[in-house]
Amino acid sequence: MTTYSAAIGTIEDPVSVPLTTTSVTDIYAMAAGRPEMVTIIGVILANEGASPRLCSIWWTENSTDYLLWRGSVAAASTETDVVKHPIRLYAKSTARKIKAQAAAANEVTVTLIIATNNPQTAKA
Repeated sequence: MTTYSAAIGTIEDPVSVPLTTTSVTDIYAMAAGRPEMVTIIGVILANEGASPRLCSIWWTENSTDYLLWRGSVAAASTETDVVKHPIRLYAKSTARKIKAQAAAANEVTVTLIIATNNPQTAKA
C-alpha cells in the first residue's frame, strides 16, 4: 500500500473518461495561468472488452506530448498500477494535460485520482 503525505493536497472526485476513439484523447486539462497545482496520484485503466487492448498514457506541456506508460490491459480487467509515482502539474505559465489512447474504441475507460493544492501552502 502506498501512503501519501498531507502535503499532496485535497483528494478530488475521480475523473473517468471512456475512450470513444482510437485517437489520443484529453483526459484532464489545465489551462495556462491556473494558480493551483494538481497531483495525479493514480491512473486506472478498465478494459470492458473481450480482448486485451494496448493503451498509452501521456502528459503534455504546451503542445509536446510525453509518453508515461504503454502496455496491454487484459480482457475484462483493470490495470491499477499504471503510474507508480505522483505526477505534479502546475500550469502557471504553460498548459498541462493528461491524455490517453487505446487500440480499440469504446472498450477502455481511464480514471484519474487527483489531489489539488494551493501553491502558497504546498511544499515542493
